[in-house]
Order: sequence, then C-alpha cells, then structure tokens
Amino acid sequence: MKARRQQSGYVLLMVLGALAVMALVVQRFAQRNDELRRNALDFQQYAAGSAAVSSALAQTAYWMATRPLLPAGRGDGTGRLRMDGALYQSADGALLRVQDFRGLLSANGVPRPVLQSLLVQDGVSPARAQAMVDVLDDYIDTDNLKRLNGAERAEYRALGLPGPRNDWLVSLRELETMPLWRDEPERLARLTALLTPDVGHLFNPATAPEATLRAMFPLMARAQIDQVLMLRARDQLLDLRQLRQIFAMPLDEDDYILFPGNDARVTLWAPGLPRALEYNLRLTPAGELGPWVITEQHSTKRLNLSDEAPRALAFPLSPSVSSATGSVVP
Repeated sequence: MKARRQQSGYVLLMVLGALAVMALVVQRFAQRNDELRRNALDFQQYAAGSAAVSSALAQTAYWMATRPLLPAGRGDGTGRLRMDGALYQSADGALLRVQDFRGLLSANGVPRPVLQSLLVQDGVSPARAQAMVDVLDDYIDTDNLKRLNGAERAEYRALGLPGPRNDWLVSLRELETMPLWRDEPERLARLTALLTPDVGHLFNPATAPEATLRAMFPLMARAQIDQVLMLRARDQLLDLRQLRQIFAMPLDEDDYILFPGNDARVTLWAPGLPRALEYNLRLTPAGELGPWVITEQHSTKRLNLSDEAPRALAFPLSPSVSSATGSVVP
C-alpha cells in the first residue's frame, strides 16, 4: 500500500509538472500571437503612412508644376499653396511644408556678413561665427591656402575627416563633415533648415522664414520686419515697391524678387512613420524625364512632435478646401 501511495505521489508530481509546462507554452504562445498582432498593426500603420506621404508628394509636385506663380507660392482661383513653410494637411492625413529656395540663404553664395548674422542670431558668438564662415569658405574654394580660422586638408586629416572638396556644396549634408559646423548637431539642423546649396542669389522676402529676413536686413527694426510678415500673412505683399517703402532702402531687382523659383524643399510626415521625409524638388517643365525631378532626399524629425492634432491648412487639392485660401484643419 505504501509503494502505491508513493507511485501515486510521483504521478501527481508529473501531472502537475506537465500542466505547468503546458501553461508556460500556452502563455508564450499567447504572447507571441499578441506580438505578431502588434507587429502587423505597426506594419499596417507604416504602410498607410508611407502611402499618404507618397500621395501628398505627388499632389504637391503636380500643383507646383501646373499652377501660376504668386508672390508667396503657386495657385489660382481654386486655391493656393504657400511656399513659405506653412503647415498643410492632405486628405489622407499627411502633414507637409513647402519652402521656396529663394526664401533661404545660399551656403555657397550668400554674402558672408549675412551668413554671420544668421549664425549670431542663432546664438553663436561673433568670433565662432567668423571661424565657421572661414571653415566653409576653405571647403568650397579651389586653393589650399588656410584662412585665419579655417581648415584645409591637414586639419581635416588630423580630425579623421574627408575633405575639403574645394568646390561648391552639392548637399547641405556636407556641413556635417566640417570642423565647428559638425560640433553641435541640433544647431546644425536648425541652420540647414534656413540654408540651401543652390548657387542662385535671388532672394524672395515673401517666402523667407523670419530668421533669414532678419539676417538679410539686420538693420531693420522689429516693427519693420513684423509689418512685412503681417502683409505676407494677408497675401498683401505684392511688389518690391512696398518693401522699399517699409525698409526705406533701395532693393535691386537683380537681387530681390517676389516670386518663388523652381527649387523647393518639401517635408512630409504621416501617422505611422517614425520620421519625416524631406525632398529637394526641382521643376523641370522642359525636362526629358518629366516636369519635375527629386534632386535630394533625407529623413528628418517628424513635423508633429506631439500627439495633439496640429492646426494646419487643408492642402488645395483636398476635398475639404472650401475657398481660394484654403480652410484650416483643426
């Protein structure tokens, strides 16, 4: 009888052990199924976000290639697209900004006092701003003569960096390989949003961010800059005569223009994407490959960093647009 009781105890332990193992297997299986469902949902959201961004980019390029020029963008009686960095939302929920290159400063050709003014405005000390300009100029000039605070091949080699390339910047990402410029990534990200590698020199005050306006006109009072921004917001900045009156200074038509150019930076993001996508878009109406071309593409910070719905203008091709100016999407 005692042996039987011992055997029953062993069987009970084995059954309990088997049940415990089965419970662990079932739990792991359930966790695995939950993980697969989450991954499938994340993939669906990513795919939907990618599709929304792709559609918004195509609509933006189409609008820019087919609508007449306005001082601050492109549009007609059915709507307008501002190219001054205004936030838009497409019918598919994608957020986008379009920034005319003429409203930015050319890293290759902007007058160096203007570039220094932009750097100082961002909090860079005057001495460091001068050194950063020297580094940039040594990078793009064609000689090996080092400026006072610049950097030539020996300095790059000592830091384990490629360069200088001794030619125009093709991409602003080259700034990430330059001494001083690369030292503060967050500041560099802010600055590159205000710069362009374009070698054109025409400046459009109607599409310029406030920071580039202040850098271009450092002697203007805040009230004068604010007046220009107010007129722009009301679509009442129509010709250079108004700017000449506000600034009380001559503005040469060889240097200033109130129409966007053929190059723009388009930044897009949609829910489901971890980062925004940034495209340099060039209109090529007589091009063999089509009316536009993407010259550069990068990822960047998402346009909406909070979970709250942003206030954005409805994209002009969206069904929700009810007027020529576009309605606000809450």
